[in-house]
Amino acid sequence: MKSTMALKPLVFALAAVMAMAAQAGGGNEGGHGHNPPPPKGPTLEQLLQIGAGASAVSVDTQNSDTNVVNNEGTQNNSSMSNAMNSSSGNINGNSAAGDGNQQANLAAIASSDESFIFGTSTAAASAAQYNNNNYVNNQSTVNSSTLNNVANSSSGNINANSAAGNFNQQKNDLAIASSGGRVAQAASAASQSSTNLVVENQGVQTYSKDTLKGTFSATGGFVAAGVAKTEGDDHGGHGSWGDKGGKGGSSTSGFVAVGELALAGTTTQQVLVPTGWTAPVYNTSNVANVANGSSGNVGFNSAAGVGNMQVNATSISSAGH
Repeated sequence: MKSTMALKPLVFALAAVMAMAAQAGGGNEGGHGHNPPPPKGPTLEQLLQIGAGASAVSVDTQNSDTNVVNNEGTQNNSSMSNAMNSSSGNINGNSAAGDGNQQANLAAIASSDESFIFGTSTAAASAAQYNNNNYVNNQSTVNSSTLNNVANSSSGNINANSAAGNFNQQKNDLAIASSGGRVAQAASAASQSSTNLVVENQGVQTYSKDTLKGTFSATGGFVAAGVAKTEGDDHGGHGSWGDKGGKGGSSTSGFVAVGELALAGTTTQQVLVPTGWTAPVYNTSNVANVANGSSGNVGFNSAAGVGNMQVNATSISSAGH
């Protein structure tokens, strides 16, 4: 019976969170004004008073819908290096390269003691991410995600996200409830949805440029034949050589011409010769020298590519007497 009664404040708090989320995205579904609007959820002030002396709520929604990405020879590099070392507390780091990536860090912490309502504490963290109807066309794209020398010798709640590519989803959720009394509840909820995501990984053909050289030559000849004619003048009846009928003399002669022609030269031409295919997509995820000598709740995400979903969720509840 005690366990059942202890869960009731948490049930009320989560129901209130769901009602508030429904109200945030709700509307008149009838479209004609005849249906009554959906009931409103509690306000944030009311939610913080439900079933606990101390309450903490964190709600987050991310939506990516009907996006088109066309990468041709694109390089997406995400890197975290020499970060968050020797740190303490609630630490989150996000690094993203590419298109449409979603990352979230959520924390809900509640603390109470006997001076409040039975020393009851409730903490809730809720996150939702949606990828719907997105299209990606990668052509010889390079996606690289790296975590190197991060959060060494740190303590506490530590989360790091690194993503390269398209439409990756990553979340870090934390809910902590601490009560000096007998009741403490903590809840962490994460929802990720990827629907109708289309990915095309295509390689690009490679070519080499070759120069082609050639020579050409041509020879030929010709023969020409003709007649040359010379006519004399009339000298008034006083003819001279070859005089006939009182006119000057005339003569004809034939000729023949013979010749040869020669033509030579070189040619050059450049052509593209297929040599193969480049790799369609390079997806590289690397985690090195991370979280050495750390203590507490430590979570890291590293993703490269398209549509990866990763979650780090933590729920801690502590009650005193």
